[in-house]
Amino acid sequence: MAKQSEQINHIPVRTWNWLGVNESTLAVSLPAVTEYRKQSVCQAGGTKVKITEISACRDVINRLETENRLKAGASDATSVFAATYFNSGYFIETAPGEKCEKPVVLQYELDEENPVLVDQHFIYARENSELTVVIRYSSQAGSKAYHNGLTKIVACAGAVVRLIKVQLLAGDAYHIDAVGTAADEQSVIDCTLIELGAQQIISNCQTRLAGAGSAGNINSIYFGDKHRQIDIHYQLSYQARETVGEIKARGALLDQSKKTFRGTLDFIKGASGARGKEEEYAVLLSPEVRNRSIPLMLCSEDAVEGQHAASAGKVDENKLFYLMSRGLSETEAKKLVIEAAFQPILAEVPLAALKEEISNYVQGRLSHVQ
Repeated sequence: MAKQSEQINHIPVRTWNWLGVNESTLAVSLPAVTEYRKQSVCQAGGTKVKITEISACRDVINRLETENRLKAGASDATSVFAATYFNSGYFIETAPGEKCEKPVVLQYELDEENPVLVDQHFIYARENSELTVVIRYSSQAGSKAYHNGLTKIVACAGAVVRLIKVQLLAGDAYHIDAVGTAADEQSVIDCTLIELGAQQIISNCQTRLAGAGSAGNINSIYFGDKHRQIDIHYQLSYQARETVGEIKARGALLDQSKKTFRGTLDFIKGASGARGKEEEYAVLLSPEVRNRSIPLMLCSEDAVEGQHAASAGKVDENKLFYLMSRGLSETEAKKLVIEAAFQPILAEVPLAALKEEISNYVQGRLSHVQ
């Protein structure tokens, strides 16, 4: 197995090196990529959606990537690895004007027979169409699963795309995931990224609001316990007039977990009238966690409106006492506090069964059974 060590999740403009937040170092032994043998399409989204093996659509994808200047990846090397060695992936396409009421659901389960997943997906929403895609990842404890995912989205004029990724990998798994999107005029791209499992989590999302009046949102949940390490970089680039976008993140950290969150709003010259907001909040459940947040706002255009904020706080002891005085255990009380913080983002998950699974997963982690 090849050893990879490189810099990942660079912020666009460097700050003082001694802060240690400009980027992170990725050090992992890259596994041999073998065939992923399980069926991953759980729900095809109905007759209005066309799903094709991604390997059969390389020419179309290359054209769309070039035309839309799509960029995705925590680093060039991780992107090249995912694009070259993928063992699963789909090209998901809607016809113009089609409103897909049922979501496309992809489900990946890693185990001892299928411990490595390198998946690459491309979502292409044509003019005035609407589509929701849900991708769920889980793994069997003891399989030492490795996941490297790359998802790209193009939303044509007037299209609406919702991407929900739910990562519930076991505590011995390694997880790298990247999303890159481009929104044409009057289109909307919403990405909801729920990062709950794995020993090491690297998450990256880059959204280009390329067309006038386009909108994009990046919603995120993360949860760290034991010695888990979480490294996140999300970026919204406002590149046309009257574009609107928001980064919203909620997290919880306990034990000796570590998290670095980088969020960037980038207002490009010509994005007059653009509005952006960034907000991150972390609940700290242990004095031994390491919590670092880097909210960044870049501006090359005068007539824009931007807000950014990051905050962290301990669980209110009075709130915990009140809940426990009503008969809840400490674990149940903490679960309620965490779920209350997560709720605005969990509301974006369209499947009731998946919401319940997330709730049970969080409780299991708080009880140290996950």
